[in-house]
Amino acid sequence: MDAADRPALLKRALELSWLSVAFGLVSGSVSVGSGIAEHSLGVLAAGLSVLADVTGSIVLIWRFRTERTDPHRASEVEQRAALCVAVTLGVIAVVLTFESLRALISGSHPGSGALTIISAAVSIVVLVPLAIAKRRVAVDLASHALKGDSTLSAIGASTAILALIGLLLDHLFGWWWADRVVALAIAAVAVIEARTLLNAEHAED
Repeated sequence: MDAADRPALLKRALELSWLSVAFGLVSGSVSVGSGIAEHSLGVLAAGLSVLADVTGSIVLIWRFRTERTDPHRASEVEQRAALCVAVTLGVIAVVLTFESLRALISGSHPGSGALTIISAAVSIVVLVPLAIAKRRVAVDLASHALKGDSTLSAIGASTAILALIGLLLDHLFGWWWADRVVALAIAAVAVIEARTLLNAEHAED
């Protein structure tokens, strides 16, 4: 990467991070609320992923703004941001695993209200291109932290897609457990991505 291009990439990274925060605060809150109200862990997982993306994006805003004003601290703030994103992924995994196992044991069924479906659909439309854009900028900046945050966006989109599939399976075949299994699968992905992110940072120490 040409050093002259880095300021433009940092600006782009900041724009994407701010977009994640703005969208996530609204969409994530709606998804969490509707997921709890409708007992849909798939939608709840999507909402938690989006809110986690907000947390990661806030950290990245600090990270990229710090590099713009003090380039010598770039490596230091990158490592701290990567650690925060990894911890966020870990928290998602713990919450989803606990809620999924509790729902499977109790045998509760997910609901399928209009708000639940709409919030999941909106998340898919916004988060898929956002995750792709973050990943591209992360590669150009060689930022593991931003790459991890792009994974948070991708997890949010994936959980929304799988949540809709889970609701459909419950509606068509009565497979109420599909929604819960989806949430457990997403928890596993979050753990894998957190470990990958931490390993990448340790490899560069």
